[in-house]
Amino acid sequence: MYLVPVISAGKRLMRPWLPATARACAAGLCLVAASWSQDYSERAGTAEFQYLETLIFARPAGLAGAYTAVAQGVDAVGYNPAGVSRSEKARTVSGTFRYHFLDVTSGNATYGYPGEGPMSYAFSAAYINYGRIEELDETGNPSGHKLLPASFNPSLTAARKVGESIRVGGTLKGVSEYLGDFAGSQLAVGWGVDLGMQYQPSVRNLGFGLALLNLGRKETAHYTGGRTGNLLPASLKGGFFYYPLDLPRAKVVVDAEAPWHDAPRLAMGCEYAVSPGFTARLGSRVDWIEANYYLGKIMNEHPGDLQGGNALKLAGGFSFLADDIGIDYAVQYWYGLSWVHALTLKYAIGA
Repeated sequence: MYLVPVISAGKRLMRPWLPATARACAAGLCLVAASWSQDYSERAGTAEFQYLETLIFARPAGLAGAYTAVAQGVDAVGYNPAGVSRSEKARTVSGTFRYHFLDVTSGNATYGYPGEGPMSYAFSAAYINYGRIEELDETGNPSGHKLLPASFNPSLTAARKVGESIRVGGTLKGVSEYLGDFAGSQLAVGWGVDLGMQYQPSVRNLGFGLALLNLGRKETAHYTGGRTGNLLPASLKGGFFYYPLDLPRAKVVVDAEAPWHDAPRLAMGCEYAVSPGFTARLGSRVDWIEANYYLGKIMNEHPGDLQGGNALKLAGGFSFLADDIGIDYAVQYWYGLSWVHALTLKYAIGA
């Protein structure tokens, strides 16, 4: 029933340790991906409330989810809670609407506000409406009854800046899903936690992020007598951003993700500030299955047909900022689902 709809460094970066560190990190990620891919298939499809992986906010959606290191303000909810502390101490309200031509819609309303000292907070309420689905009887024929499945999850995020280099944050969320009005159907509920950190070294054009998302479980089943206790779609994400000192308007972002229930993924994106008020972005995502398949083709190993792979193939969008008003737009191409659009409107109160 789930419908989951995506170098030139300058002198300060040319340090002897950087190439070795980069090689070590790349090798480590490859080893983790290889070992992870050996047993994730046994867990595929076992996670509850998989809609939590939906990329709702328009800015991270336009980067195909490569947002862990650059998450900022209310957009950080659900991606890296540490980024909520990067709110410039202004109260902010935002609303997001995400639409797919199959009438699957989702969105959220978020309110971010500064606390005492280095603390910042955000409250968010997100939803997904799966549209009208034809109910089938036991023989597989339409019963004439339409189901209206929907999901809703509120969350509260707290974040703070620790010193000059580190930001940390956490989110406590409630999750719920109703599959429709049929015999035995009931509201499924659960809870989850997000934890995150961002690190900004003295090299200002380079930053890192780390997040553990959707660590929680299902407490009430979708139907009478159903199973409870299953895990949410937990994942561990790590990423970085980088921009050349001689090209400060361009920013490259990369995220590596290890989901508990699916193949490891790599998301990449770039942003370019055309003007102080307008930024354009592109992104894409690939998983271990695809990477292994295309590597085999390059090595002439004839891997056959691609089985599975990541559905989010391409993403793009832009941001427009005028005074206290911000507009983010994203469009994504999902294999099998076609185009998905997202729009986020933000307003900074008393900025």
